[in-house]
Amino acid sequence: MKLQRLLTIGPLACGLVMFAAASVFASSSADMNKTLRFYFRAAESAFDPAKYSDTYSGTIALHIFESLYDYDYLARPMKLRPKTAAALPDMSPDGKTFIIKLKPGIYFADDPAFGGKKRELVAQDYVYSLQRLVDTNNRGAPWDFMLKGKVIGLDPKIEAGTKASKFDYDKPIEGLKALDKYTLQIKLINPDFNMPYILASPTTSAVAREVMEKYGDDAEAHPVGTGPYKLRSWQRRNRIVLEANPGFRGETYTPEPDTPGIDPVALKELQGKTFPRIGVIDIRIIETPQSAWLSFDDGGLDIGAEIGANYASTVAPGNKLAPKYAQRGWQYYREVSPSIQVKIFNMDDPVVGGYTPEKVALRRAFVMAFDTAKNIWILKNGQAVEANSPIPPPVIGYDPQFRNELGAYNPAKANALLDVFGYKDCDGDGWREAPGCKPLSIEYLGSIGSDSRDDEELVQKSWAVIKIRCGVKKVQFPDLISSRNNGTYQQSVFVWSADYPDAENFMQLLYGPNAGPANNARFRLDAFDNLYREIATMAASPQRDDKLRQMSRLTAAYAPWVYEFHTAFTYLAHPWVLGYRPHPDQFPHFMYLDIDLDKRAAVLGTQPH
Repeated sequence: MKLQRLLTIGPLACGLVMFAAASVFASSSADMNKTLRFYFRAAESAFDPAKYSDTYSGTIALHIFESLYDYDYLARPMKLRPKTAAALPDMSPDGKTFIIKLKPGIYFADDPAFGGKKRELVAQDYVYSLQRLVDTNNRGAPWDFMLKGKVIGLDPKIEAGTKASKFDYDKPIEGLKALDKYTLQIKLINPDFNMPYILASPTTSAVAREVMEKYGDDAEAHPVGTGPYKLRSWQRRNRIVLEANPGFRGETYTPEPDTPGIDPVALKELQGKTFPRIGVIDIRIIETPQSAWLSFDDGGLDIGAEIGANYASTVAPGNKLAPKYAQRGWQYYREVSPSIQVKIFNMDDPVVGGYTPEKVALRRAFVMAFDTAKNIWILKNGQAVEANSPIPPPVIGYDPQFRNELGAYNPAKANALLDVFGYKDCDGDGWREAPGCKPLSIEYLGSIGSDSRDDEELVQKSWAVIKIRCGVKKVQFPDLISSRNNGTYQQSVFVWSADYPDAENFMQLLYGPNAGPANNARFRLDAFDNLYREIATMAASPQRDDKLRQMSRLTAAYAPWVYEFHTAFTYLAHPWVLGYRPHPDQFPHFMYLDIDLDKRAAVLGTQPH
């Protein structure tokens, strides 16, 4: 799902930032006459934090539900801070036990499921919600890697729930319990110094069991949380409208003294205010970059998030806002995200998958035929940084000196490799067959609506360079995710943004037991898995970094992924938007934004809109 930028914090080195609960509710701070107009680059799936892993569904979940922790809005590098928790967790010296105190007086939004009573958030809600992440009845549990194999007593419940097709939420386990109304205890099998980061992921947010049981499968369209917004209306894959939650406790922003990297202009715009300020968030699905650009340019959108690479180079050539846009007061930001885009192979597919020498040779040949430099400098207009390993900058474990020696562009070598391993043109039509002269063609799975034609053509040309046929199948973005999760594809594109700022969050995408919704490539390699289990229990250290490099070499050697790039995103905001700064977690944080209605009216009164 999911998150980007300077993430150089180390395990448990995060300082506490103070967010004071305001004495007034959001109903008195959010102006219902203010509407923020935003867009998503691709369609959402639905609004259940345990069931869906796409960024757009996660963005909505972030604003409706609340996790125990999140990150300071302005601190750079990122700094962990309590959200519904009263403080950072009390961790045992061995890194296995975490005690977390909740803030009292936090309430879910009103809903008929609560029988007309105010429903307070309690520790048991997190016991229930965290278990939902591993319940395979929740669309295969795409987030189970967060807790599976870690929490004492949880894996037997997973096995029993999968076998019975019903998870027993009432059966207590030693590793996850409410010690009292406001105290949560998590006990782990092995140390996990990333646990505080995991508990900051929106997917670990609290849901109310009464709501889930009342609405059943429809709960994903009826989200009820404790966050600053609630769902007003939803036109699937077209438009989502949020409105301020009148029962939200309200927050004020006061950073801890000496917090690094805070933008003083943004801080001035936030100080002294109770949040949220904007009453309505109107989100449209605009999948074509040109449409999004035109809508922002004429004032139809207040924020242009992650605009297309072609327009990024136009609006800010040389990474400097063009004079005509500066004169209009546009706000401009460009940041390399802690994310990675790759082309993935389905390792279970009988044509492109497998671990025998000829199957490895096929994938390596494609890697050498795929022109990464052209991809970045022509297709992406230089708005990206080449990827050499699964780990993006600058999450913990990233090595800027590491190079993928097997990723050099070399079509001649790629063709020679295929010749050696029996991929030849048996019928003289100019295209190779598989060893034994078996038919050979590749299907690449892409997304309808996205401006991806050039990318798909590059994939086809790369296969053509090594004389292998490739066709393209395009589906809606949520269906593409479903196909990857279910393993019903041969080759596709895959993008992952950091859920938490550590290399483990990326290496788990290749961990064998996660094959499926997390490990879409279905890569299974004992040597890699053994190293993963080691790094998952280690704090950041040179020894851990060395193991991460070994894992990167194994991934390059077997080529379940074709490394592409870490995207440099361009963000724009009109001058009437206050408090906006792109966040390293890659989510928009609507709660901290404001709109100067007078300025917007003045500007749009003299421009097309």
